Amino acid sequence: MILNYSKLLIISFASFLIFSMSSCDKEDLGDGTELFNPDFKDIQLKSGFSNNAISINSTQWTVNYIKDAVSGEVLQDKDGKPLVLDAFGDVELPGGWLKLEKIEEDNLLNVSLKENFDTQARKFLIGILADGTQDEISFTQNRGIGYKLVKKEIIEIPGSRKEYTSDEGCHTIKLTNHTAVAKNMETAGIFKDVNYLSEFSSDEYGAFDWVNSSDSLIFMGEILKDDIAYWSRQVPYRSGQYLEPFVKTVNMEQLLVAPYSSVHVRGEITYLTRECHYTFTIENLSSGYRFDISGTWKQKVPLTSITRVF
Repeated sequence: MILNYSKLLIISFASFLIFSMSSCDKEDLGDGTELFNPDFKDIQLKSGFSNNAISINSTQWTVNYIKDAVSGEVLQDKDGKPLVLDAFGDVELPGGWLKLEKIEEDNLLNVSLKENFDTQARKFLIGILADGTQDEISFTQNRGIGYKLVKKEIIEIPGSRKEYTSDEGCHTIKLTNHTAVAKNMETAGIFKDVNYLSEFSSDEYGAFDWVNSSDSLIFMGEILKDDIAYWSRQVPYRSGQYLEPFVKTVNMEQLLVAPYSSVHVRGEITYLTRECHYTFTIENLSSGYRFDISGTWKQKVPLTSITRVF
């Protein structure tokens, strides 16, 4: 069965299930009665979802295992024990990709499933035991056809913005003019190891796995100083540090060197650093389902360069 997302995930999966099973969700399991709607024995989808409820046709039931449907391995909790749900409350698999909750009101199994960002299908079984009868809810979950960023919130952490002047990344170079006339000579070599830095980090599930490689550039807000934009561009959304050479983004000065002479030149850079919290809202293009990713973004920007002759 392919889940109709518009019915089950947008207009309330829970409402659909409760309606379909309302005639028997308060009764004990009798002869010939299914534990749950048979359609849920083969659920196939390309999306995650949150808080969707499955009505169980018994007042006394237990989730007595979760299995990998391919290997048959019983999945375990963070303590290394088989994950079960035998009382009202919730349980979650390590990594947080699956959460189950037993709801006392209406006797529901509430399911939340994170996206599967892998190219391989995620297949798993939820075992339900009631009145000595065992049955399984089966899921096959594939990656969505794509994902897009639909909303972003970027908040600079108060007090994180700093400015300092340093020779960090700078080199001392020697310029020699072997000609009989004064000559303008490039000084870019002083700043060849000066970089813009962008660094994203997040501990959330799938924080960087949704990104499509062809459109990973994100505008993170400009840096204004005295009403001048010192930085206003996109950066790749990826885990860890991304460096972009300073000399590729500015017009470097040239130094006039007298005939038949040499000069030593060194440099300094005024840097600005800051740190931001970000929250991105991502949409699954297969289903329209949206989820949030949060993390921290650090930035270091060379604002101005100083060249010194000695």
